[in-house]
Amino acid sequence: MRFYNATRFLFPSSLRLRMFTICFIGTHIPLLTFAGWQFTSGKIDWPDLGVVLGATLIGTIFTLIGIDGLLAPVRTATDAVQSLEREQAEALEAVSDGDMLTELLAGVTRASEATKVRVAALDIAAHRDPLTGLLNRRGFLARAEAAGEGAIALLDLDKFKSVNDQFGHDAGDAILQDFAAYLARGVRKADCVGRWGGEEFAVFFPATEEGEAAAILQRIARRLGNGLIERPDGAAVTCSGGVVAIEGEPLPLAMARADAALYAAKRSGRNQLRVGDAHMLVE
Repeated sequence: MRFYNATRFLFPSSLRLRMFTICFIGTHIPLLTFAGWQFTSGKIDWPDLGVVLGATLIGTIFTLIGIDGLLAPVRTATDAVQSLEREQAEALEAVSDGDMLTELLAGVTRASEATKVRVAALDIAAHRDPLTGLLNRRGFLARAEAAGEGAIALLDLDKFKSVNDQFGHDAGDAILQDFAAYLARGVRKADCVGRWGGEEFAVFFPATEEGEAAAILQRIARRLGNGLIERPDGAAVTCSGGVVAIEGEPLPLAMARADAALYAAKRSGRNQLRVGDAHMLVE
């Protein structure tokens, strides 16, 4: 790269001419040396000088053709990258006054950066719920499994189907968005919140006993029951939940236990939390 940068003053916008100039100088050094020696010695052998001159010209023509041929793959790659860039919405700042190799390297860099943006967007789409902005089931499981031990909870909005049936899905979506935002604000910064599906939400509390996790959710549920979020008819939105500690088992098994506690809360009248395998009521 040092030699490449040091020679950029020679035809800065054309790598082909720069390479030809350097090769031209290199191939003419023998001719210039031979001619200089003959002129200095005063013994000019014109036939020999003509042979050397002719051989040098042939070598120069061969070098020009060879350079053009060797650069063909570089030109093809440059065109391919530029074509790819034209199809990308996330185009970065274009390189100006650059030679072929500079444009190729810059194009590869831009394509790489745009690919990273696309991969990041795809990752968000794969792990985020588009309605609430929370982690979706896949994203939640990945985050919770990486975090290790703790407590896990499932929450379900009570009688949510009636909201969609009576007031339409737009009203239901608005309640889901409000509840998701409220739940995310109500838990601790280290806790992980996700939309499990439909009107169900999951919360993972890392390194937390199930009683402590239940106390956090109980504060959230109590404020919710006091009318923090209302249905279109003015009724308070409430939720039911189940909380269990992860006891060294695979996360799906812990989620199944939390689900059992949740449905115990549903069967017992809703608007309540149940804790552990005994489904104890949180007062």
